[in-house]
Amino acid sequence: MGRGSVKGLKIFVSILFALVILGAWGYVIWRGEPWDRRYLGYGAIALCFLFSLLFIRKDLKKIFITLALATNVAADYFLVFSTNSGTDKYKMIGLWIFLGMQLFYFLYTLAVQKSNAARTINFALRVTAILVVIFILGKRFSLGLKEELAIIYIANSVVTLFVMLFHCKTEWLAAIGMLLFILCDVCVGLNEGGFEVINVSSGWFYEFITGHDVAFWFYTPGIFLISLSSVWAKKKQ
Repeated sequence: MGRGSVKGLKIFVSILFALVILGAWGYVIWRGEPWDRRYLGYGAIALCFLFSLLFIRKDLKKIFITLALATNVAADYFLVFSTNSGTDKYKMIGLWIFLGMQLFYFLYTLAVQKSNAARTINFALRVTAILVVIFILGKRFSLGLKEELAIIYIANSVVTLFVMLFHCKTEWLAAIGMLLFILCDVCVGLNEGGFEVINVSSGWFYEFITGHDVAFWFYTPGIFLISLSSVWAKKKQ
């Protein structure tokens, strides 16, 4: 198959997956039924992984993003289907898997960066964030393990986003996707005890975040853009 044929196929498949994934996302938002949120929402994320997997090749950026999406699907399984007994246990499993996902995004950023100095800073920022959360924030705000893991997770996402933005010429799709992903995580964190930590229990922002599934609004488009960045990743910057 020629290069033009491959590009044409990628365009066709990209449009097809966009219609299915974003169509399911829109249907969940406007229908708003628990069944839709659980199965269609989760299915859309699984399709993002499949989309990335279809065009994987021997390119580190593609491989690491696809592996990150695979762990994303695994983590979501425990979070989305954790409505029976042992909910907190399943949520913790999902959170640990999400932290494992950060490892693949870290490796992805190392593949993007070209200098050892940049990679060293990348690594140092992540380690510093972990130490600050455990030894400073954890004690200052009396955080539990769940809260500490969540902050470490978001801190690593922010570092990943900064690397993507620094290389936005080629990583702009991934950068936008990660930004939406982080906004989703912030909304989840606020609803899962974040408002209590910052002592907010009223106001338009509180009512808006707690009264709508804002996290989901950001989530699926963000994951789709990350998967799209994998399919259309360039080898050279």
